[in-house]
Amino acid sequence: PDDGSATQPPAPVPSTPAISPDDERLPDASRPRVAQLVSLIADIEARARDNSLMVSALAEVRQMRDTHLPRLIASYAEIPPAHRAEIFRTTGRSASYNLNEALDRMVTRAETLSRSMAQDDIDSFADNLRFIEQRYGDNGPA
Repeated sequence: PDDGSATQPPAPVPSTPAISPDDERLPDASRPRVAQLVSLIADIEARARDNSLMVSALAEVRQMRDTHLPRLIASYAEIPPAHRAEIFRTTGRSASYNLNEALDRMVTRAETLSRSMAQDDIDSFADNLRFIEQRYGDNGPA
């Protein structure tokens, strides 16, 4: 018997962050950045589930969470501490500084996506306020 389940999209699988701010491989200065990024991604993911127009934002933050962030941290962690000075000689900045700079870029992108998503809600609210004022304001229908 056909119960219609073949046509239903799969239910979203709850995911846990691939990376935690408590990851022992992270320098102390990176932990707040990772915490902020993980929080922004979770917020964007929750809001995007309710809006089919946000599929690209959802895909981007999931890729950030599941692929880019873990790879960035793993690549940092794989540099033996005794050889991290070579990064400084190459770039003029420490490995942890470069890590934090990359994390900051990711946070900035997630903030931009979040702001863009919020703008639709802000615009909708402003439209509703204008309607209510026109409809029920002092100059509205009697």
